[in-house]
Amino acid sequence: MAEEKPSPDPTVVERWLAEQQQWQRTVATYIDSLAKNDEFLVHLGNAMRGSLLAGKPYPTQPPPGAASPQTQADDRLDQVLFTLHKIEGQIEDLRLTLDDLGARKGKKKGKSGKRKDRG
Repeated sequence: MAEEKPSPDPTVVERWLAEQQQWQRTVATYIDSLAKNDEFLVHLGNAMRGSLLAGKPYPTQPPPGAASPQTQADDRLDQVLFTLHKIEGQIEDLRLTLDDLGARKGKKKGKSGKRKDRG
């Protein structure tokens, strides 16, 4: 009669691989459930369009007979705010560049000042 050999316990690597596969399945299941969630897809679409930065939902087609939620004044305000944020970023970049140049110039003055003291 043939004796059945008991299967050895899985090695650490085999257990780790099995756990990783289980985590991958868990994440894939979660992402699949999110992809079926309309609210998640709307937020994802808004984020991709950058409208979440403006603090309002991405414009969609209003239902028939409904008043338009945005006016031209709102659009112009959005353009002004966008331009203002862009200018703020450019000013911040300029300030950092000037600080960097000032620091470099200060180092050069410090070195040249030491030479004058020595000689």
